Amino acid sequence: MDLNLKSVCLFGDSIAKGIILDEDSGRYSIGKASFATTAAQALGVILDNKARFGCTIKKGQEIVTRILSSEAKNPPIDYALLEFGGNDCDFDWQEISKSPEEIHLPKTPIDEFIKIYKQIIEALRSKQIRPVILTLPPIAADSYYKWISKGNPDKDNIMKWLCGNVEYIYQWHERYNSAVWEVASATSCTVIDIRKAFLEDKNYKQLICSDGIHLNLAGHMLARQTIVDSARKL
Repeated sequence: MDLNLKSVCLFGDSIAKGIILDEDSGRYSIGKASFATTAAQALGVILDNKARFGCTIKKGQEIVTRILSSEAKNPPIDYALLEFGGNDCDFDWQEISKSPEEIHLPKTPIDEFIKIYKQIIEALRSKQIRPVILTLPPIAADSYYKWISKGNPDKDNIMKWLCGNVEYIYQWHERYNSAVWEVASATSCTVIDIRKAFLEDKNYKQLICSDGIHLNLAGHMLARQTIVDSARKL
C-alpha cells in the first residue's frame, strides 16, 4: 500500500468499530485502542470508520451506496477495508429457544451474503476505490453459547437445536469466513487474514471478550499488528 497520506474507509460491524465488552459492568463501549484506529495511526493513513454495531452485509451495502453517491468526498477514498460476516451468520437465538424443532435461518443466508459482498466490491471499483477484505476473527463457541443463553429459562432448547454440539457455532461461523475467501477469489480481491493470526495462537480465546465474539485489548493489538504488517506489503 502506498502510504503517502492515503484515505481509507472502513465498512463493517462492531468488531471493526472497535467495540469492547467491559467485563465488570457487562456493557459495550468503543475501545480507545481499537485495531482500526491504531493501525491507521501506525500506517499514517486517514481513516474514516463507517462500521456499525450489528451491521450485516445488507446494511453495509446501504452505507457503501450512500457514501459512494455523495458528491463531496474530501479527501477522496483510496482504499475500502471490508469486514462482514459475524452478524450475517448469526441466528435469532430467542426464537430458537422457543421452537428448536423449527427451521431457523441466519440473518443473511450464505448465497445472499456472497452475492451482496461481490456487489459491494464491484461498486467500489467502479469509483476507482481499491477494496481490501478482512477475514473474520474466530469465535469462542463455548463463551458465546453462555452469552446467548444467559438468563434464558429455555436455554436447553438452544443446545437441543445444536444437537448437543456447541462447537457447531464455530463451524457455522467458519462457513462464513470461507465465504469471504470465496468472494475474494472470485473478485481477485486482496485479503488481510486476521483469522490466521488468531488461530496460530494456542490460547486465542484469551484474546476475545467473555461474550465469545468481540476482541479484547490484546485481541485488538494482534489485529492491529496483522493489518500493519500486511498493509506494508500491498
